[in-house]
Amino acid sequence: MRAKRRTLLVLLGLILLAGAALALLTWANRREEQAASAAEEGTIPLSSFAAEDLTALEYTWQGETVSLSCDGGTWTLTDDPDYHLDQTKCDTMAAALTDLKAKRQLDPQPGEDYGFAAPLLTVSVTAAGQTSTFVFGDVNTVTGDVYLQRAGEDAVYTAASAKAGCFEYSKAELFEPFNPAGLTASRLERIEYTRSDGEEPFTVRLQAVSVPEEDSAADSSASYTTAWRLEDAPDTVLDEEKTDSLLSALSSYVTGQITGADPSGYGFDQPLVTVSASDGEKDYRLTYASGADGYYLMVEGDSSIYTVDGTVLAAFISAEELKT
Repeated sequence: MRAKRRTLLVLLGLILLAGAALALLTWANRREEQAASAAEEGTIPLSSFAAEDLTALEYTWQGETVSLSCDGGTWTLTDDPDYHLDQTKCDTMAAALTDLKAKRQLDPQPGEDYGFAAPLLTVSVTAAGQTSTFVFGDVNTVTGDVYLQRAGEDAVYTAASAKAGCFEYSKAELFEPFNPAGLTASRLERIEYTRSDGEEPFTVRLQAVSVPEEDSAADSSASYTTAWRLEDAPDTVLDEEKTDSLLSALSSYVTGQITGADPSGYGFDQPLVTVSASDGEKDYRLTYASGADGYYLMVEGDSSIYTVDGTVLAAFISAEELKT
């Protein structure tokens, strides 16, 4: 019995030692990962502020200057607050600056400007009433790091290229696609559209109706589904794929936004398609036009002009084409 107890104690001791060794190895690995992460991000502090204290950010990239304002965590273009910004991209820019660290500090060499004469990127950030400006120069072809300076200082630093890469967006590339009408296709009850770009303009009026599902048509407790029908021919079955394309076009996301422009310069003095739709609670009015550079949309109550894909216009077909 004593031999068995001794054996159990030895085994228990071995298990405890193995557990301790595993814990020590896990701790060592974590420390090594943290050290590697710090080396990758940098250890020389260049800026440090709380994200909630940030109020403005301005950067110049490829000759274009973008000025952003932040209020309560929401970003807007300073000179165009109605522009629909990608908030995630703006948050990523802010995160790159809230705790900016360099990897190395260099002694500037005579005759070497490190790309600062024609910088890749210049960024100014305002937080808690203080503004700091950073100039990003060339990228080191060996390490892949970018050269960096604080405005007004001679010191040259290197930082991870990602610190500059997150700013490489034009104003157009900061736009976040969305549906400006705010309609939900599945809730629509009525659609009317007029197309005027062909030889003969035509108007199509559609309404949503409940019809029994095919596999339960003969059942007294039949299930129903929603289908679209012509208002003047409610018994005519329409091509489901074509009506789905129409609904998809109405709820599709726009790809760009133009503010403060004259609509006539984008073809709205002679629109291609005008649409009115209703979901029973709200009415929607949309106008599509063609300009020199593509296709555009305007929504009633919104002065912005939005860019859309040409496939959207292709969905507005005649009543005859909608029939199966």
